[in-house]
Amino acid sequence: MLRAAAGIGLAAAFAALGLALSREAARRLRLLGAMSASLELLRGEITARLTPLPDCAELLAKRGPAEARQFYVNLCAALPALGEREFAELWAAALETQPLSDEARGALEDLGRSLGRYDAASQGAAIDRCRAELESEYARLREAAPDEARLRVGLALSAGLALAVILY
Repeated sequence: MLRAAAGIGLAAAFAALGLALSREAARRLRLLGAMSASLELLRGEITARLTPLPDCAELLAKRGPAEARQFYVNLCAALPALGEREFAELWAAALETQPLSDEARGALEDLGRSLGRYDAASQGAAIDRCRAELESEYARLREAAPDEARLRVGLALSAGLALAVILY
């Protein structure tokens, strides 16, 4: 009886791990969507209102999409070093803490190298290119998310059951 309970507990622990991995993937998906939405706001501030980048970062840290705010909070915290370090470096450092895919991170780092260097229209075009890449990845991940969530939970549960059979 005790062995059966331990086996069930082990399988449940692995299933919980699978659920946690699925929740983390969903969180990354929400972050990707929020980063894209925040870039649309950034584009409007830069191209229509000609708002300086530090002010844009502060605005998005306070009122941007919730999942993306931490990125802008980190960027704002790094901005006092502007002058000692380039904006692109500060942007990339703020991105390091975000759980993004390599593709999304690369697109955002490329954008960071354009922001503040060119006229508003060129910066707007760079934001549009980045958003297109983020939106493409978002659509791909959103479509695959339900199947991948089931796969994560199923594999974790199967691994837990297999381990329980082996051990008990």
